[in-house]
Amino acid sequence: MSIAQPALRLQGPDADGIATLWIDCPGKKVNTLSLDMMPEFAAMYATIAANTAIRGLVVASGKDTGFIAGADLDDLGQVDSASKAERLSLDAQEGMAKLAGLKIPTVAAIHGEALGGGLELALACRARVASEHRKTKMALPEVMLGLLPGAGGTVRLPKLIGLTAALDMMLTGRNIRAAKALKLGLVDRTVPQLQLFDAARALCLDLAHGKVAPKPKTPVKGQVQNFLLEGNLLGKKLVLHEARKKVLKQTKGVYPAPLRILDVIDKGTYEAEAKGFGELLMSPQSAGLRHLFTAITALKKDDGPQTGSVAARQVTRVGMLGAGLMGAGIATVLADNGVEVRLKDRDHASIGKALDYARTVYGKARRKRVYNQAGVDERLGRISGGTDWAGIGRAEVLIEAVFEDLSLKQRLLAEFEALSRVDGIFATNTSALPISEIAQHAKHPERVIGMHFFSPVEKMPLVEIIVTDKTSPEVTATTVAVARKMGKHVIVVKDCAGFYTTRALVPYMAEAIFMALDGYSLLDIDEAATKVGFPVGPITLTDEVGIDVGVKVLKTIRKYYGERLQLPPDISSKLLEEGRFGRKNNKGFYKYSNGKSELDKDGKKIIDDTVYRHLPGGKGSKHADFAEMGDRLVLGLVNEAALCLQEGILRDPYAGDLGAVMGIGFPPFEGGPFRYVDRFGARTIVDRLRKLEGKFGKRFAPCTLLVDLAANNGKFYA
Repeated sequence: MSIAQPALRLQGPDADGIATLWIDCPGKKVNTLSLDMMPEFAAMYATIAANTAIRGLVVASGKDTGFIAGADLDDLGQVDSASKAERLSLDAQEGMAKLAGLKIPTVAAIHGEALGGGLELALACRARVASEHRKTKMALPEVMLGLLPGAGGTVRLPKLIGLTAALDMMLTGRNIRAAKALKLGLVDRTVPQLQLFDAARALCLDLAHGKVAPKPKTPVKGQVQNFLLEGNLLGKKLVLHEARKKVLKQTKGVYPAPLRILDVIDKGTYEAEAKGFGELLMSPQSAGLRHLFTAITALKKDDGPQTGSVAARQVTRVGMLGAGLMGAGIATVLADNGVEVRLKDRDHASIGKALDYARTVYGKARRKRVYNQAGVDERLGRISGGTDWAGIGRAEVLIEAVFEDLSLKQRLLAEFEALSRVDGIFATNTSALPISEIAQHAKHPERVIGMHFFSPVEKMPLVEIIVTDKTSPEVTATTVAVARKMGKHVIVVKDCAGFYTTRALVPYMAEAIFMALDGYSLLDIDEAATKVGFPVGPITLTDEVGIDVGVKVLKTIRKYYGERLQLPPDISSKLLEEGRFGRKNNKGFYKYSNGKSELDKDGKKIIDDTVYRHLPGGKGSKHADFAEMGDRLVLGLVNEAALCLQEGILRDPYAGDLGAVMGIGFPPFEGGPFRYVDRFGARTIVDRLRKLEGKFGKRFAPCTLLVDLAANNGKFYA
């Protein structure tokens, strides 16, 4: 019988009485806090407390990958009641209290990620030192899992950095880098990575000798503001009230975790934190968000079909055809991650705009202190461009992001094949055109692959990789590696018109047009979508993406699926004749001024009433039935997603869930369309589809996979 290796190791004390607690979870790339470690921590703290030779303690990670990446989500998945979850939180709080209660100074040495419970452990130390490395990030991201910090974070963080800053961290889950953490007072010192341990030890020794570590001074103006807003009960109530208004505006009330965080902070007790954690863990929203995290973890291991024994090629140079918004975004993200990019477009003005785009993105990162001006210059130095093919022949990968025009893409592919000197991969960024048709006349169709990005590239987290029957596994693995190097989540799907994400999105967008033609207000259509959890409504999305772009995609979808999908009458040509392209030219379904939405006195978007001349149902003549409208928007998408799995376009439901949430905005708290079916039951989903089919037609006819699942009481996930 093998003996489990400990995750904790005590070193020292040294001659000055400073000991080090090394955290190194065996068999894992990163440290996480699990239930199994609780007794080990308790025993370790007892050992430290009993050793009178220890005058100070440094808490550090034994892994180069980071400090502690949070709690082990597998443990949370085993909890089956709110009371058990509450007990879990209370136990975690007790463990942190034992660390905080040690009679000696304790200093956390933070390099890499200190997230969730990892940061809460650091908060329980007397002081914190962080490395200045780019990978060092601190966050309480529990809200992204539908939870709140459950190991004392809601109590300790506001005391350390103030209520306003603590709310920002807990309500957004955003990463705080070392420089910002120092400014907030979240850490006491920042040093280069190689000096981290020595600096933490020196600070611990200073504390042991009674020397107080210097803290950044808050400006007088900030001190006054802090007192007015946080230093008294009335100020605290005002801050929480304004935060609640903002949360409700952003979440439409469909996410309980942010509101519960506000309630818990208002009470300010560990008991309130534990109770809130327990109840949130049992919420369907948390289950959906945690499912999404599981999907992300599972898909990190999926490089595509038949890639198990294939190694990805090394890619250091990428060619970029098209320097428009998409091409500029792709080039910017590639160069940010160490890849040399050569842009090609028809004129130098386009190249100049792409470089300006990169400067803007990198400039924002510099102002946030992600890197300095030298870092900006270094990244810009990786991007060059021109109007010919010079410098692209040696690109290991060429990403094409030109207009949605089949003949143009085929011509560019042929030209690249003629000049490539390194057997370069041709990765086409298209929203709907089948990759096999783009590769129809290729000399090397095995080197052609789809690489579907979402705009804006630097913000959207997903890349959809599309493989044909002829795409080689090496090409697939290499393209997946490039996307991951860009920091993206990846799904690999089979080729067809529209692939997965566009196919799944079309019924959602088409149903919005059906409703508009029937006489529903455009505002009500968007509200129906946001009420069920979509971040933006379909009318707003159409304006954002561009009506002209939607027209090109819809043309392809009509060609391949028009009869089955029962698409609405085509009004797009009339819209384009009026120059109605959306927000980008200040003329869409809504009114815009200088690219910004015009709002009425209630903060609602203003409809461009002239669009109603193309909508025979009239100007909002139909009373909104939000429940039915929400079903019409959601279930068409869910049904098409299931059909994609049925046809083998998707190889597993995880990819379908991740792609729908991160690519097309399916409500994140639902976990994706497949988890949505499992949550309500396939039989219920089929019944709801049948009801809509009877009222609106065959576009809601449930696919065979859903019908069979319903008949057998089956689920997509065990």
